[in-house]
Amino acid sequence: MVLGNPKQIDLSTSLFERIREKDCLFVDKTRFIEHFINESSDVQLIVRQRRTGKSLNMGMLRCFLTDRKDNRGLFAGACIQNSPAWTKANSAPTFLFDFKHLGFSDFKLRLNQQIYKQLSEYIDKNKLHGYLKDRYESFINNLYTASEGLLVLTELVYETTGKRSYILIDEYDKLLMDYSDKKEYQEIKDFETLFLSAGLKGNPYLEKALLTGVLRVSRESLLSNLNNLQTYDIFTDDAYVDDFGLSDAEIDELGRYFSFDKATVKEWYNGVRISGVEKYNIYSVVSYLKSSRFGNYWGRSGTIQMIAGLMDENRREALLKMMGGESVDAYVSPRISLNELSQGPDDGAFYSLLVQAGYLALEGIDEENYGSVRIPNKELRLVWKEFILSYMVKNATTIRTLFDRIANLKIFDMDIEDYLSDKLSYYDIAEPEGKTAEKVYHVFVLGLLSAYEDISYKKPPLSNMESGDGRFDILLERKDYCVIFEFKSVENASQLDAAADAGLRQIDEKRYYAGAPKSKPLIKTAIAFYGKRCKAKSSRHEWLFPALRQ
Repeated sequence: MVLGNPKQIDLSTSLFERIREKDCLFVDKTRFIEHFINESSDVQLIVRQRRTGKSLNMGMLRCFLTDRKDNRGLFAGACIQNSPAWTKANSAPTFLFDFKHLGFSDFKLRLNQQIYKQLSEYIDKNKLHGYLKDRYESFINNLYTASEGLLVLTELVYETTGKRSYILIDEYDKLLMDYSDKKEYQEIKDFETLFLSAGLKGNPYLEKALLTGVLRVSRESLLSNLNNLQTYDIFTDDAYVDDFGLSDAEIDELGRYFSFDKATVKEWYNGVRISGVEKYNIYSVVSYLKSSRFGNYWGRSGTIQMIAGLMDENRREALLKMMGGESVDAYVSPRISLNELSQGPDDGAFYSLLVQAGYLALEGIDEENYGSVRIPNKELRLVWKEFILSYMVKNATTIRTLFDRIANLKIFDMDIEDYLSDKLSYYDIAEPEGKTAEKVYHVFVLGLLSAYEDISYKKPPLSNMESGDGRFDILLERKDYCVIFEFKSVENASQLDAAADAGLRQIDEKRYYAGAPKSKPLIKTAIAFYGKRCKAKSSRHEWLFPALRQ
């Protein structure tokens, strides 16, 4: 259900009160409140991708539960009004903590300052006596180090009001992710472990707690100490599936107020899955509705820096296959150790990071945690394209004109040699004593072509696909012609010419061109490498019509 004025869209805030008070577009997610209240677990963790509505939902939940203010008017017309959970409206002390903007230099102080500020709304320190006064003063005099802040807060509020508190913690893992590969990580993790355990484990003054985050961090005691924790992640959640992101039905509802082609919106912003159910990115869809332009609104995050440090040759190759529209079979661990990630993870943790953070979609997973991962939509293809340009290819701009002189194959070969010899220096490929793996060059060139696929040619390049009597290295289809690339690596520079010739013969002998569209001229290009030096040789494949004109 859509509430508010659909044409009044505010993307500058995730504050529920502000959106409702200004009568802005609000897709009714108030069933989330009912689901939280009805779930039996006292301490819950919801793991979701970035910009799927976590902060907005947490603020909405605080507005609904808090007894500091009557906010029931903000829920006028929402489905929660017709729920038995409505009796809980504005009934209990409720405290929301935002971990998103914490930094290492003062995170302990800022966390406890948030506690002190919210405690001050309930407690008149001048009316405290005896044990409660000592408890209060001990806490405020040690804000830099106190790890019992949540316990102190709920205890003092209970002793003063007789009510148990709700604790809401947004993006619990953000600070940990920011420092996962730094020496400060251990101190952050140790403090958060004490902070959360003291406040959430066996706390008699706690009514219920909810944490949200991007990753299910485990295997390093941070959350394992919370034996009362129930996790609702993207793999197995059956309680909050419809509470984050947009469903097909909600897109149809928005279609009553906006004119758009649903199939195109789906192509751009749908495909990330929650327990196998495809969802639209809510922030991206609403951004599109406001601007009437398709584009990359999800954008990059600090997580992309972490991903860059975890890439190896096999992962680069898998990514570039996905850029070409393929799915990749992978082991995907449901739990991640950030400490292990920073030390070079196995593929299970690596692909789990990409899936949980929202960069890839997981299509099915078996009982042994094997599934298929892919890039699900155009927006994420743009995110990955930027990643390739920023982290895999340095200053990769000449590719836009690499094919400009393809009509003259001798000049085209020279352009390839000049360009690749220059760019390969970025990979620091030293002059080898022996033969270097062809995959290095294959993945590098595929990255260049993938990064510019929507600028300079019609379709993404295909890699390692069966065709004829074997597998071609790369097939690139452009508007007016196609190019097949074959790569050869040699043991010394004197073999470059012969290897390039052998590559051209291999294309013909294996009939790699069998799967290429016969309606277009075909260029066959073999590139032989020795360290940073290369030799390119090209020829035209004669179909039943004239090839590219000179």
